Amino acid sequence: MHKRTVVLLILLLLVTCVGFAYWSVDKCEFSSFDDYQYVSRNYHVISGFSRENLAWAFSTFRAGNWHPLTWLSHMLDCRLYGLKPAGHHLTNLLFHLLNTILLFLVLKKMTGSLWKSALVAALFGIHPLHVESVAWVSERKDVLSTFFLLLALLVYASYARNRKPGYYTGVLVLFCLGLMAKPMIVTFPFVLLLLDVWPLRRIAGSVVTEGDGRGEQWPRLIAEKLPFLFVSICSCAITLAAQHAAGAMVAVQKLPVSIRLENAAISYVKYIEKTFWPAHLSFFYPHAAVHPNILLVLSSCAGILIVTAVAVILRRKYPYVLVGWFWFAGMLVPVIGLVQVGSQAMADRYTYVPIVGLFIAVVWLLGNLAGLHRVIRTAIVTLSLSAIVVLAFQTRAQAGYWKNDLTLAEHGLAATKGSSVAYATKGVYLLNQRRLAEAHECFFLSLLCDSTRMNSKFNIGWIYLQQNKPLLAIPIFKEVLSKEPRNTLAYLNCGMAYAKLGDVQSATDYYKRAVASDSSYVPAWQTLGLAYGAAADYVKCRQCLTQAIRWNPRDAESYFYMGNCCLAANQAPESVGWFLKSVALFPDFPEAHQQLGEAYKSLGWQDLAQQQFFIAAGLTGRLQKKP
Repeated sequence: MHKRTVVLLILLLLVTCVGFAYWSVDKCEFSSFDDYQYVSRNYHVISGFSRENLAWAFSTFRAGNWHPLTWLSHMLDCRLYGLKPAGHHLTNLLFHLLNTILLFLVLKKMTGSLWKSALVAALFGIHPLHVESVAWVSERKDVLSTFFLLLALLVYASYARNRKPGYYTGVLVLFCLGLMAKPMIVTFPFVLLLLDVWPLRRIAGSVVTEGDGRGEQWPRLIAEKLPFLFVSICSCAITLAAQHAAGAMVAVQKLPVSIRLENAAISYVKYIEKTFWPAHLSFFYPHAAVHPNILLVLSSCAGILIVTAVAVILRRKYPYVLVGWFWFAGMLVPVIGLVQVGSQAMADRYTYVPIVGLFIAVVWLLGNLAGLHRVIRTAIVTLSLSAIVVLAFQTRAQAGYWKNDLTLAEHGLAATKGSSVAYATKGVYLLNQRRLAEAHECFFLSLLCDSTRMNSKFNIGWIYLQQNKPLLAIPIFKEVLSKEPRNTLAYLNCGMAYAKLGDVQSATDYYKRAVASDSSYVPAWQTLGLAYGAAADYVKCRQCLTQAIRWNPRDAESYFYMGNCCLAANQAPESVGWFLKSVALFPDFPEAHQQLGEAYKSLGWQDLAQQQFFIAAGLTGRLQKKP
């Protein structure tokens, strides 16, 4: 069989395996675990490409990161699919498929080994640890940054062969693009040095160059990486500033360096364990924030040192073991918890690129063993195929847990003990289902696990607000605001609580603070506008609703409220235009049809008015009949 045909067959098999493993991903919903701030409630993203939104994408530190390309990719998805989750999930899957193919092509080009490269790519494509990066819309940054990283490696392989400046520039540009999607790949310059050792064999005076005449001195190769290192340092500085601005960094006083180091050692071992035995996976692993068992710490440190020593000792005969181990260990450094961001001890998504190093070391070592005897080769091929089948089915099952917040949270609670985030995620699902008592219990349990979790406290306040208990809700919202002074929803809901008490002035003040904390949050502008409208201040009402329409020009409610404002201000002809825009965006909006009829009636257009009243009555009756 022709070699090109074999390559195409391998690519087809990779796509088939990945497609089978993630078959159900398009059935998944948006998760309340970050998807709201990346897509579903981010009005910069929802409103799509504009000069203002492009400037925002390149300047914002929202979500504790500077990743403009990630924001742009989400904007494009919203333009293509709106807020239908399936399209957003399929884009993640598309990038994961491309990454799987690129990894195969990179390894094949660098090593010349067809089947080993295919096996590493297959393991990458179907490993259950990667489900979080693919099935979670918020992790677009993971698959997108890896896409640019692998493209950079593909171009670097060409540069290593002929040293053309154009290739070098291409690698640097692609690296910058990757950092603009997710800064986790800052260790890329060190990965290049590892690849210079093996499989590119660029190091002079080393056995791994095998006398091919292409060896170079370390100083030159290091100097070659200095521009990349400079970019990495800049990215680290920007990331630290972004995380500090978002309040995401945990202070040393709360989490001492000693605990961080101990957790890092244990996490390295757990990542290895989950790579080879991917059981009890969870979307969140809570950080105990206390000193772990000393024997566990010592055994983890010993294990890391032993593997490192073995890799160094075997570096001349088995250089891929050294490269694979340091690829894994080095790429995890930015997320191992030495700089603690968030309350997780570890995360599956952090392994997306690092475990490629483990796959390379193990697959090439098995390939070496396969050459010893035909029986060994047969056993290794059988083992490899069996592993692919098992992992594909396990990934398929793991992806199913991301169907919605309830399935995700219940699986998380089964896999880990005392997960505040899992209880909170389940509570949000129940809240959206209007099961307030059950949701309250989940948020209470979440606070028992972590009393500092303000989201759970906020949601309890929201439940009190829905139960018409504003006196209980207000102190909770104020406590949340004392810890999170830029929490837009807390300002907005505190204002609503005051409105229920009849304190219009306090309510308006809190609505103003809400729009001041996030000028792109449409419901805050709408609520402030309605407050001005209720006070018959129609000029300010229109100003607020104009801002709401500006941030989301496809929100039918904003046009509806603007129409009501004009109608109340005796501007019926203008109100007709606003109501028509509202029903054009949302034809099944009975209130908009009813108010359009009222506007027609005030203008003396009785036939048109009756037509709209008829439509409104039909829609209302149809909605009332729904279970």
